[in-house]
Amino acid sequence: MTSDDAVRRADGAPARPVPSPAALRGRTDPARRVRPVDFAATGANPSGAAPAGADPAGDQAPRPARRRVRTYSLPRPASPAPDGAVHTLGTDDAPHALRPLRIDEGEVRAIGVDAIDRERAVEAVADPDEAWTSDNGVSDHFCRGGLVVQVRRADNAVIGVFSRAYALSVRPEHVGEVEGLREIAELAAGRSARRGAGTRVPTTRRELLARLEDRGFVLTPGAGHGRVTHPDHPGLFVPMASTPSDVRFTRYAVAQIRRVFGVDLRV
Repeated sequence: MTSDDAVRRADGAPARPVPSPAALRGRTDPARRVRPVDFAATGANPSGAAPAGADPAGDQAPRPARRRVRTYSLPRPASPAPDGAVHTLGTDDAPHALRPLRIDEGEVRAIGVDAIDRERAVEAVADPDEAWTSDNGVSDHFCRGGLVVQVRRADNAVIGVFSRAYALSVRPEHVGEVEGLREIAELAAGRSARRGAGTRVPTTRRELLARLEDRGFVLTPGAGHGRVTHPDHPGLFVPMASTPSDVRFTRYAVAQIRRVFGVDLRV
């Protein structure tokens, strides 16, 4: 093909003629006229000459290019917890997560105990002798006999098992014994202990057992105390007195079920 021949496009229309190598001889490659990018450039004229319209008597110092400064908004750190941030369990505290109690021995910190007894840990959470809240409300401690179990509120998981002596030694001195765990459970469980309008919790043992049966719980009777279990949560249980003497027994049982199984029996 000569330089006089025209290259035709796919649609048959004539295009510009293709120059021959002889016609291009002596010309500078356009790529050689491209100035490389200088990333350290300040924006001044590279030739040193003043731009058109500039005042030659003005400031001869090159003006750096205006660059946009990118700023970052850092998150404000949370305020630290006050000294000795420990308070007893009360009705105004955040409720426990409605999840079954979880015991993962890989996450449990054990101090002062030889081994983690899952049954004793569940019993301590279900029916504690005393309880208190620590970590500014992040976790709760449940003490029964010589064992103290620490439960994280966010996911209702056991994160610590301690001996009573150790747990009381690290607890601040101003925190005294928790009085009236049953009263706390009563106030947190519902609005009224009377039958009729406003009653949210069962008022009799028969009504409590009916609600447990509706939710799939199984009551295994015993000599003094029976056990409430659920087939979907093996290993968890709540002790239940066969002949309760406290009139607030049903409210306390509702609080126990909610704390261990994460099931709210209130209506």
